[in-house]
Amino acid sequence: MQLIERSGWVLLGLLLLGGCGREVDRSFCASHGGKHWQHREQQAQLLIDYAEDGDMGVQLILPGELAAVSLANPGDILALPEHCESGALLRESEAGMQVLRFDARCGDVLPESLSVPLLGKRLEIQELEVSMSTPAVRKYFVVHQDCERAIFNIDGDSHGE
Repeated sequence: MQLIERSGWVLLGLLLLGGCGREVDRSFCASHGGKHWQHREQQAQLLIDYAEDGDMGVQLILPGELAAVSLANPGDILALPEHCESGALLRESEAGMQVLRFDARCGDVLPESLSVPLLGKRLEIQELEVSMSTPAVRKYFVVHQDCERAIFNIDGDSHGE
């Protein structure tokens, strides 16, 4: 499991099955951030927007062949703490992509941790681009099945600039 601190939050559970038992090419992980933009349109994207009032918007974008991945409920994408309530998983197809969205309400209690079971269950998703926003901070990184840690030094921003 990976531990990522983020301004009072801790994001736990970016479980990387690929990092366990496989030999990791550290040079790939060290250099991939500068090359990610070249293929980012083919990779899954997870967008998490957490508002000060406890509302959370979550969106998963699955492009191309990944659009066929079957996810049944919000918990397949993001495991929320017990005190959070999630809405229904909404699905849309846009320009060859599957877009899955849901909202969650966590109230006044900030989640101490979130986990992403999606990576542990879906081996066809080798790389996940993550953008997380709170009123205080924004984090943007890539998680790759072959890397032990998240890759933070990504050229460009979440809009590919």
